[in-house]
Amino acid sequence: MSYEVNEPILNSPFDEPLRYWFIREGYEPELKEGRRPAIVYPPREGDIDWDLGKVLKPSRPDEFAPGFEMVLVNQIRERVKDWRSQRYPGVTRTTLELLEHWNRDGREKRLFFAQREAVETIIFLKEARVDFLQGVSIPLDNPIDTALKAFIRYACKMATGSGKTTVMGMLAAWSILNKVNSRSD
Repeated sequence: MSYEVNEPILNSPFDEPLRYWFIREGYEPELKEGRRPAIVYPPREGDIDWDLGKVLKPSRPDEFAPGFEMVLVNQIRERVKDWRSQRYPGVTRTTLELLEHWNRDGREKRLFFAQREAVETIIFLKEARVDFLQGVSIPLDNPIDTALKAFIRYACKMATGSGKTTVMGMLAAWSILNKVNSRSD
């Protein structure tokens, strides 16, 4: 059985994905509508202790390829999408101006959807209105060094070539401009 597809690229890098290839062992690839859910696949060899509670749940083979659904990632994606559609309720004026600037039509160098979504996700976790964040619980990554405990650390996993450096620059601009415009915060 071949897992090759005749049209591997289905979506524009500038827009939210609308279709994906559903590929599982023993079946022909199937074109599905919507965005591919976030899933993690454990190594095939050896037993691994997956002690991640509500963050991962086993997926059903009819939904996705065998693996573990990343429940928190999929929940946050949906919340960010809803928050974006409502024009980012809860953000500072500075943040709103930046988001509108980054998302404006006619940009000479358009940002990839993955870049915009990564930045929006971090901003969402810090500035979204409380009702959007209800039920979203991010596990803390507490560093051993007590001097670093004052900093909250978030991570966005992005593919090679997807523009991580640009995302870091955007987040630095967001952080600095908000601090300049609200020194007491």
